[in-house]
Amino acid sequence: MVVVLLIAALVYFIYTCREKIARVLSPFFITVLLVYIVKPLSNRLTAKKIPVGISILIVYLFMLSVLAAASIYLIPELAANIRELMETLPQLISSYESIFNNLLSIINSSNWSEQVKGAIFEQIANVVGQAQEFLVRLLEDGLKLVVDMARIIVDLTIALVLTYYTIKDGDKFKEYALRLLPRRWRNGLTGVCKEISRILAGFIQGQLMIAFIVGILETIGLMIVGMRYPLVLGMIGGLANIIPYFGPYIGAIPAVAIALTISPIKAVWTVVVFLAVQQIDNNFISPKMIEGRLGLHPVATIFAVLAGGEFFGIMGMLLAVPVMAILRVIFNKAVEAIA
Repeated sequence: MVVVLLIAALVYFIYTCREKIARVLSPFFITVLLVYIVKPLSNRLTAKKIPVGISILIVYLFMLSVLAAASIYLIPELAANIRELMETLPQLISSYESIFNNLLSIINSSNWSEQVKGAIFEQIANVVGQAQEFLVRLLEDGLKLVVDMARIIVDLTIALVLTYYTIKDGDKFKEYALRLLPRRWRNGLTGVCKEISRILAGFIQGQLMIAFIVGILETIGLMIVGMRYPLVLGMIGGLANIIPYFGPYIGAIPAVAIALTISPIKAVWTVVVFLAVQQIDNNFISPKMIEGRLGLHPVATIFAVLAGGEFFGIMGMLLAVPVMAILRVIFNKAVEAIA
């Protein structure tokens, strides 16, 4: 009973102080991400008799070179897309206001009963209110991201240093940590940590590669159908794809919304692009890279994503699946230990 109360108190504390905890732990979250990106490349270099420390620095240099090269070619195009999108945003809003007003006029002039009309207008008002709240939160998050850019750069710098020492001295850290534990716990906890590491490696490496490939395919598809802002919309689609199940639909919304202001045919072709890429992802890309690595049933995955989004927003949706998989491993090991 005492253990249950302590766990409940810990969960309540984490939830109520989640923003402060996230700010404190953000360099460590970035470190976990970087470790599973840098370590496989570093291991290949150390296999060629290159010292670990030097191999990590080589990987850092390679990553910076790739980012610099991508910036030279992609950032001007991306900036042009964003600038054009901002310039046409008032026109897009006006187009949707016109569509919305026409819809209200059609409903109001129909032969439906007042009760039916009232129910429809109430649902429309609810949807509009939720959309406005979502847009306000999105704008606030975007402004907050810009304001916090200096802190993000500091966090990233700290994470690079932590990643270096985590990879270079990882075995020493593990040895020190095991010395603090009773001997009878060491083998079990080592097994749990290895399983958690396998889950995180599979999720992070797989999802990032999938997001990259999906983003490229969607950008190419949008360019083929003559859609505006293909690079921005393709990148949004690729990043959103990291969220299991719901990500592809979230990523398609901006592209379809913009396409509808051009023409219904353009919207149809945009939907076709996203559906085609999603089919390629579901049937060829994801099964090769990540399927089966987390060991979660689809129902558990959907529940985790919904719960994460409800309590912690977009970040909760991103982290819900690996957290659920890690909790499953811990629960199974605890049950085995008790039995």
